[in-house]
Amino acid sequence: MKTSCFSIYRGEGRISIARYAPRNTPAGYHTFKKLAPGDWFNSVSTSRYIELYEREILAKLNPEQTWNELHLLAGCEPVLLCWEKPGEFCHRQLVARWFRRELGIAVEEYDPHATPQIDMF
Repeated sequence: MKTSCFSIYRGEGRISIARYAPRNTPAGYHTFKKLAPGDWFNSVSTSRYIELYEREILAKLNPEQTWNELHLLAGCEPVLLCWEKPGEFCHRQLVARWFRRELGIAVEEYDPHATPQIDMF
């Protein structure tokens, strides 16, 4: 699983975890509203956002079940998408941290410049 933003990743496995996806979103975007922030998302400080997101969103979810649901929805490696560009504060970072803490699984930000590994077998 990876994370990214709508403007960077357009490949397979796209899943919006934002409150809403871009207008005129092409076919292939799945949505997973369970990870979308609450209606407070653009009206609180970063520290309050983290507190609310962890308490109101993540604490109500089972991490293993959520992981499995995302993989089933994507049909391949899921890439969780929202609006903020890499380096900006975003709830997808909180989701990645949650999976690492709860499941011991690292969820990295998609890097469009990374060289893919070749499967030799």
